[in-house]
Amino acid sequence: MIHLRTLALAALTAALITGCGSKDKDTAPKTGAPAAAVSPARGTAPAISGAPAGESKIVSLPFRVDVSLSEDARKRLAETNADLGVSADYYGAPKDTGMAGLDPDLGVWLGGEMVTIDPGQRSVTFKGQVDAARVAREVIGDARVRVLVFPVRAFSAEAAITCTEFDEYMSIAVETGGTSHCTLKGE
Repeated sequence: MIHLRTLALAALTAALITGCGSKDKDTAPKTGAPAAAVSPARGTAPAISGAPAGESKIVSLPFRVDVSLSEDARKRLAETNADLGVSADYYGAPKDTGMAGLDPDLGVWLGGEMVTIDPGQRSVTFKGQVDAARVAREVIGDARVRVLVFPVRAFSAEAAITCTEFDEYMSIAVETGGTSHCTLKGE
């Protein structure tokens, strides 16, 4: 009896893995749009246009940001025991400028990340995760990233230090990485 149950479970598993069995009628697109094209290359994802409008397709585009400090900025951070916050906001220009929830500075906000590093750390790697289906639906062109670096945990360092921002298309950020340089204000 146990062997029969094990064999039935193995046959069912094999059928599911190989794709055998009947196709459920509910898997057909309800909008009348063509199904996603199957790529001839093994292991490649189908085109985004075949995904239903509400379905997410999270992609990860990791990139590195190098942070440099002037000697005076490094001294101020050490004096105040401040760390550096590094944030990345993912965004894009909206296809519909009248859509609800647009960020006044960024347009369509696609998410973000933030890390805190000590002043001795020279680079940060971000995951770069965005919803590619949402980008295709709501954004003109490609997604962008804006990286800001700023002192944290010490008001005097926050008031005295300024850092350059990095703002670029995600595809370029992945390829080249980004940089930010921090100095004392007026330096």
